[in-house]
Amino acid sequence: MVTYPRIGIVLVHLNAYDDTARCLRSLETMTYPNTEVIVVDNGSVDGTGFRLKDEFPTATHIRSDENTGFTGGNNIGIEYSLTHHCDHVLLLNNDTIITPGYLEPLVERLLSADNISAVSGKIYFYPQSYNGQDKIIWYAGAFQKWHTGYHHIGVFEKDSGKYDTAEITEYASGCLMLMRGELLQTMGMLSKEYFIYWEESDWCMRARERGYVCWYEPKSLIYHNFKSATLGKETPFYMYMQTRNSFLFASRHFHGFVKLRYLLFYPLYRLYYYLSLIRAKNIRGATAMIYGIIDYYKGYRENKGLKERGYIR
Repeated sequence: MVTYPRIGIVLVHLNAYDDTARCLRSLETMTYPNTEVIVVDNGSVDGTGFRLKDEFPTATHIRSDENTGFTGGNNIGIEYSLTHHCDHVLLLNNDTIITPGYLEPLVERLLSADNISAVSGKIYFYPQSYNGQDKIIWYAGAFQKWHTGYHHIGVFEKDSGKYDTAEITEYASGCLMLMRGELLQTMGMLSKEYFIYWEESDWCMRARERGYVCWYEPKSLIYHNFKSATLGKETPFYMYMQTRNSFLFASRHFHGFVKLRYLLFYPLYRLYYYLSLIRAKNIRGATAMIYGIIDYYKGYRENKGLKERGYIR
C-alpha cells in the first residue's frame, strides 16, 4: 500500500482481564503503522478496566457504567473511531491473539473494491482452547445452511491449505471484522436491538441490501481463545439470545424463496435443537430457547428479558 489508512481497533472488555491483557500484548507486535487501539470497558464491576488503563497507557480507554452488550460496547468504540479521524474500524474480540501482519491483508482487500463492506480473516482456535492442537480452524468464511441459519466454513478442521483462497462470504465474523468507515457513516453502526449475537450478520446483510459484499481474506490470521460449552450444555443466556435474535434477523432480511425456506425448515431445526438439549438433560437451556421465541413475539429487544428471565443480574 502506498498509504496506510488510520484504523480504529475496538476491543470490548467485561470482567475478563486475562483475555483482554493477552490481546493487548499481542497487538503490541502488529506491523501495521497507523492504528488507534480503543478498549471499551463495558460495565466491568471487578476493577479490571482501570487496571488495564494503567498497564496499557498507549491505548484509548473508554468506560461505560453499564453493560451495553457486544453491540453497544462496539458502537461506543466505533463512534469514537469515526469522530477521531479513523478511516475504517476493526472489531476485534478481546479473547483473540493476533499475528503481527494480520491487519495489512484486511486493509488491502477492503481497499481493492468500492463495494466491499467488511473483511474478515482466517481464525484459528487458540491451541489451549482446543486440546493443545494448533491450526484448527474456527472461521474461514461462512455459508447459509439448509435451515437458513449460518455456519462457519472449515470449523474444527485442521488447516491443510484448502481455505487459502480469498472470496466473497455470507458475512464477516465480528471476532475480526474490518468495516468500511464511510459505510458506517452513511448506513449506521451495529443494531443495538440484538445486544449480542447475529449483530454482525445483520450489519453485513444491511450492507448487501445496498449492493455491498463481504470478503474472507485468508492472508490475515489470528487465534481465538474460544470458550464454549459442548453441544447440549449451552448456557441459558446463549440459547435465549441466539434464538430470539435469529427470529429478529429473519424477520428483517428474509424475503421470497429464502423466507419460504425459513418458514419450512427453521422450525424443524429449532425443534431438533430443543430435543437435543432435552436428551442432554439441559432443561434450563431448552427452556431458554422457548423463552427466546416467546419474548421475540413480545417485542423484547436489547437486554429486555434477560433480567426478567434471570439470565443476567
